Amino acid sequence: MITLATNTKRIYIAASWAMRNIAITLAQRLRTEGFEVDCFCDNTTGRYIFNFKDIVGNHPEEWDALRMLMEPEVKKAFAEDKKWLDWCDTCILLLPSGRSAHLEAGYVKGCGKKFYIYGEFLHSEWDVMYGFADGLYPFAQINLLIKKLKEGE
Repeated sequence: MITLATNTKRIYIAASWAMRNIAITLAQRLRTEGFEVDCFCDNTTGRYIFNFKDIVGNHPEEWDALRMLMEPEVKKAFAEDKKWLDWCDTCILLLPSGRSAHLEAGYVKGCGKKFYIYGEFLHSEWDVMYGFADGLYPFAQINLLIKKLKEGE
């Protein structure tokens, strides 16, 4: 039997809105395994949730990064995400994901924390920078990922 170290792992799930349901399911599974988990789209924990579509609506082409970053809701969302990124000791990048999730995972790894990639590894969707990951786990290997997380490596 594998047991958690005295400090329960704090996990940040980096994912895209398209993977929302899978991210929430993953968060719930990890919580049943004894981990503390932040999932950007799970408001059951009181987390502030932001979806850029709430601001841009059906006209994202009218927005650019400079304008978007000036929006109060975007600033609040950034502060919320960064708070949880700083809180965690481990990040799981759920694939497939977009730029934001990849930036979050890179930030965590750059802070010297653990970083795992979990999900669907599409043939044309990969990057050499995945070499920074402490492990890559396809969906079928959830139990191996959980074992690795519990080992505290």
